[in-house]
Order: sequence, then C-alpha cells, then structure tokens
Amino acid sequence: MVAKRSTIQDVADAAGVGKVTVSYILNGRAAEARISEATRDRVLAVARELSYRPNALARSLVSRRTDVIAVVFQYAHFFNAGSTFINELMSAVCEECVRQNLDVILHTRSFSELSQEAAALLDGRADGVLMLRDSNDPLTASIASLDFPAIAFFTRPAHPGLPFVDCDNFAGGEMATRHLIDKGHRRIGMICGPSGSSASVDRYAGYRSALETAGIELDLNLVINPVSERNGTYVLNGPAQVVDMVRREAASAIFCWSDDDAFASMRLLSESGFHVPADVSVVGFDGSEACSRCTPPLTSVRQPVAQIATKAVQLLVERIGGKKVESDSHVFAPTLSERASVATKALTS
Repeated sequence: MVAKRSTIQDVADAAGVGKVTVSYILNGRAAEARISEATRDRVLAVARELSYRPNALARSLVSRRTDVIAVVFQYAHFFNAGSTFINELMSAVCEECVRQNLDVILHTRSFSELSQEAAALLDGRADGVLMLRDSNDPLTASIASLDFPAIAFFTRPAHPGLPFVDCDNFAGGEMATRHLIDKGHRRIGMICGPSGSSASVDRYAGYRSALETAGIELDLNLVINPVSERNGTYVLNGPAQVVDMVRREAASAIFCWSDDDAFASMRLLSESGFHVPADVSVVGFDGSEACSRCTPPLTSVRQPVAQIATKAVQLLVERIGGKKVESDSHVFAPTLSERASVATKALTS
C-alpha cells in the first residue's frame, strides 16, 4: 500500500498556521512576510516530521514555470547514437542547465501527426525547447509560429522568426578544402551528410567555393552523398564507395562533413590497404576530442560546440523570462586544428 503523501494543508494544520504562511516559509520568504523566527522554525520542523515535499506540478500551475527545457533532435535515436558531436553538445547543454538550475528532458516520443508532436512539446512540461532539426522541418516552423520559447542550434532554420545559434559552416567547408589545396591536393573528394541538414549543405557549398577559387573543376564523381535516410539513418553506399573514390577516381584527399564520418572513412581505407595520410589525406569537421585519440590523429575543422550549445541555452532562458531575443543569427567562426591525417602532395606537371 502506497503511503499517503503529506500536503501543505497537513503542515499548516499540524503547525497551527495558515497555508499561506507555510508557503511563504517553505519558499524562503518568511522575512518578507514578517513571520517570526519561532513560527518559521516550527513550520520547518513539522514539514520535516511529515516528510512534506512540495508538489512541483501545483507550483508550476501557479508560477507558470517548470524550470525544465526540452532538447529536440530530428530523430530520437540521435541521443544514443554514440556520436562524438552529440556527446559534446549534450555535455555542454547539461553543464549550462546546471548553472541555470534547470532540468532537461529529451524529446524521444514518435508521433504520426505533426499537430500531435507540437502539442506534446507545448503541454506544459517544458518552459521552452532547443531544436536541432532539418532546415525546412515543419515541426520547427509550427513551434516558431506559436510564439513558444524556442531556439534552434547547430542548424539554420528556414523559418525567419526563429533565433538560431550555429557555426559558419560555409567558411568551415572552405577552410578544410583550401587546406588540402594548399597541401598540393587537386583530386579532393567530399563525403556529405543528410540532404536536409543545413550544416552539410553549407559545408558542401564551401567545398565548391574553395575549388572554384583555386581553378579546380568540380568533379561530381568525387562527391559522396548518403544513399538512404530512414529514421535518421544514412549510410554510405557500402564500404567500396569511399575506397573506389580513392582507387578509381584517384582521389588523394577527402573532406568529410563530420568527424564521425572521417573516423569511419579512415577505418574503411585502412581495411582496404590504404594508408592515411601516405596514400590519402583526410579532414573532418567538428574538432571533437576524439580527433587526438584516433590513428593517425585527425585534422579537423573545429566548431566551438560547447560555446554554441551554451549560448543557445542562455538565449532560451532569456526568452522564457520574457526578454526579447532578436531573430538574427548568432554565428560562431570555425578554426582549423591541424594534426597528422594530412600529408603534402607533390605537384606534378
């Protein structure tokens, strides 16, 4: 049998005071209400004796705040994907929420209807949401149109009224490709991410821009796109696709849209007898700590993941508190972290 939970009325009756007095004392406002120290101590003692715990739901109905934010990814399995990027992102979100005294919930339920999913996010359990969704995602547009506190991060949403925090992915794509060009490479391939990802689209645009600036003609045979996207899962067209780009297309370098894809590519190349960077150079994107631990250590474009995630939480807290957050973007500059996965290629006439 479950024991009956004590209520604020039980505390008030046992202490011989009113519910309002108990509320003031338990919320640390006894001095403000000019409640005597003796009464305060008596109420606190009774609350301990009765094992009274405030009802968070009732409190939120009064304050209209839950002190909870939700994190919403494009697909729920991103939370357990083992991605170095996601791990760093969530670590920074949680760290800032600890500083802000907030709880975090992860949006993992699936819905067949957009309206049902939007309603679930706005059902009162969270004060606001952080969203990492595709640029033209309808749920993002729906949430933004309802004027619910929301901040997009690590994405560039198509909805003009939604504030977002991101990295300059175009500049990062240019930076990675230009680094390989400066090292003498001309047959430079790229492994792209999901087509709905604004980060992947912008990094590819930067790749193309760097090639054009260097007078190198774009060869689509050197561009690998995911061949399937189902429930957020995208895969290369078998291990042979990365290997064939090196073997058949004479690619001497590969720019990968993410560190995770770079790690996978280096493993596939190694299993096929290619050596990085002696046979093929590899550059990733994200600059995760794992770049220093792989063999060889991975050269990567570093986006300030922790800063972006922290800024997003701070902006969301401001919106929840009623402060006007401008709809313009907060874009952080990337940097290049050079390691051992890129070799200089001798130019041939």
